[in-house]
Amino acid sequence: MALAEVLAVSSRNAIQGNALVEEMIGQRLLDNARLIDQLLLSRPFDPAWLKQVGAVNRLRRVELLDAEGRPYTPPARPRGMMGMMPRGPAGEIPEAQREMHQMMLYMWGRRWAPPGGDAAPPAVKEGKFWEGSLFGVAIGARSFPGIIAVHADADYVLNFRKEIGVERQIEELGRRPGIVSVALLDRELTITAHTDRERVGQREADDFATHVKASRDPLGRIVELPGVGRVYEVVTPVLLGDSPLGVLKIDLSLAPSEEIWRRDLRSIVILALAVVAIGVLGMAVIFYTQHSHLLERRALEAEMSRRERLAGLGDMAAALAHEIKNPLNAVSMGLQRLRVEFRPAEAPEYGRFIDLMQGEVRRLNTIVEQFLSLARPLPLKPERLRVDELLGELAALVEADARSAGVHVILSVPTDLPPVVADRDHLKQVMLNLILNGLQAMPGGGTLTLEAARGRDGLMLAVADTGDGIPPEALPRVFDPYFTTKAKGLGLGLAIARRIIEEHGGKIEVESQPARGSRFSVILPLEASRVRPRVSDTRV
Repeated sequence: MALAEVLAVSSRNAIQGNALVEEMIGQRLLDNARLIDQLLLSRPFDPAWLKQVGAVNRLRRVELLDAEGRPYTPPARPRGMMGMMPRGPAGEIPEAQREMHQMMLYMWGRRWAPPGGDAAPPAVKEGKFWEGSLFGVAIGARSFPGIIAVHADADYVLNFRKEIGVERQIEELGRRPGIVSVALLDRELTITAHTDRERVGQREADDFATHVKASRDPLGRIVELPGVGRVYEVVTPVLLGDSPLGVLKIDLSLAPSEEIWRRDLRSIVILALAVVAIGVLGMAVIFYTQHSHLLERRALEAEMSRRERLAGLGDMAAALAHEIKNPLNAVSMGLQRLRVEFRPAEAPEYGRFIDLMQGEVRRLNTIVEQFLSLARPLPLKPERLRVDELLGELAALVEADARSAGVHVILSVPTDLPPVVADRDHLKQVMLNLILNGLQAMPGGGTLTLEAARGRDGLMLAVADTGDGIPPEALPRVFDPYFTTKAKGLGLGLAIARRIIEEHGGKIEVESQPARGSRFSVILPLEASRVRPRVSDTRV
């Protein structure tokens, strides 16, 4: 709408300029007609000088017509006084010529004259001598009873209009992107200027334009044009003062705005999806964080419960071991005296029974020691160890048992591993326990692999077997005290191993698949500060 207002103001200014120029051209033509009339009064008619006057003043043609609009040739007549044409008795112009001169002043071809201008007199209108002429004037002659019609040069007027008129502005405006067409319609809704020159002169039967011309208010609407599509049509009145000159119609393509709308819609949809995705991701992060915190809390609670249970079992084991160990010591000392001081002369089975009882005492003493390991602090003596040497010693130690059981031992340890700070005896106890468990898990033979590697969390030592594996339901409890899947096991070996590794600041993990074997991994820190040495507890 703003574009239409600007163009309407520009068109109105151009029309005012055109109207002024037309008025000037018309006055010039009137002056030429009066000059010819004066010449006819002052000298005899000669077609040569009439033609010369037309050429000098750039006139298309000059016509002398009678009162009915037919061509007229003034007759040769004697000159009066001072060369003037004869006058009436009082020296005046005859009455018929005076009436014709007074009633006749007509101008045609003005495109932008205000409404209500001079109409053609009846005598001229019937002659229609001006039809087909672009611009001209007609006056009633004083020199003869008729009309002098002067026609302007068509090329001159057309070029002048083209240079300063609205046609040029409309053509330039029509080249701008997004503008389909621009049309200037006169009072009769005839196209006087258009971006498509072929439509100039056509009359539009447009009720919308008629309504705008009558209301004098600019309006807009969306229409569908054949071959173009949807356009926004703006129609604004063109006024010269208070007089309506016509309307200006601009058709703007909706394709750019629709493309912008579709692009904005896509952006809105993408933004909405992004917001939804961010919201879902945020909820997922919150859920994951809360779930992780919940799992950590449950793990801490389970660990606290395990430690409390271990503490209770340790106290009970310490009390029980204290009560049992003293009688066991007495029994062991008595058996030694029986072997040495009270051995019968003839009793071949006597020594065998003594050995059997001493073996059972030692087994009970071992069980008591395991009980005590859960109850008292471990006397760690950390030192720098090379794990490749430690695992090599253990492989050599169990080689004979492994060969007899049909188990092949594989040692996979890099030689460039850094040393680890740990208690050698306790770490050897843990790894030997894992190795023996692996051998027991493969009664029919298999492969036992001893590995070591440097990981992100520290140094990793692993024992893997190819046995039957651990049942999935038993896997979470393998490190619990007194839990075992063996027929004669006590369920203390892995619990003690876990306690030893945790005292070193590390952790022990297990992976197992039924019918494919198990893998126990010990992860020890490389920093010596995490290993806490303890003073040995000598209490019984």
